[in-house]
Amino acid sequence: MGRPRLRTAVADTSSLVSLAVPRADPDYDTDTAPDPLQYVLTSCDVTVPPEVVAELRDIAQYQDIHGAAATNVLAAQDYYTVEDPYEREDTPDERPTFGLDDGETDGIVLANALDVDGFLTDEFGGTNFALIHAVLRGPRIVPTPRLICDYARNAHMTRTEARTLITTISPHRSWENSSYVAQLLGILE
Repeated sequence: MGRPRLRTAVADTSSLVSLAVPRADPDYDTDTAPDPLQYVLTSCDVTVPPEVVAELRDIAQYQDIHGAAATNVLAAQDYYTVEDPYEREDTPDERPTFGLDDGETDGIVLANALDVDGFLTDEFGGTNFALIHAVLRGPRIVPTPRLICDYARNAHMTRTEARTLITTISPHRSWENSSYVAQLLGILE
């Protein structure tokens, strides 16, 4: 039957920037082709910690595609909720030390507290994937390229559209040499 549908998620900074790259790419037309940021923000309830918003603001200052993508995410603020995980009674009073950046750490704490379906991240290579897996207590890890594949699997877009999205995002997010991404592209063929 496959994976359950993603209805609730907490997203880290890198995943949101990656999902917003197509709209920021002048060679990709989100008016006629799928817009993955719009898809995720309208198909599920997305929550982010304040640290992710702060990181997006920092990135938005750059005059490159990442800055434009971060600006697009910030402009969509009516479509996601910002919640401080450390103001909840069911979370630690201060940030734990997971060995991840602050946005990812706060996102994991929030994902665990909210018991969401998934934690959206670009961490799918190296040791950080294992770290995230170890500290998540229920939500599944949903790497950004996997989310795009799932949209094709669930008929929200065609396999060709998903493949085009991944190949559009790849050079901007250093995915082109990833064996994980190559495997997903193979599934989409």
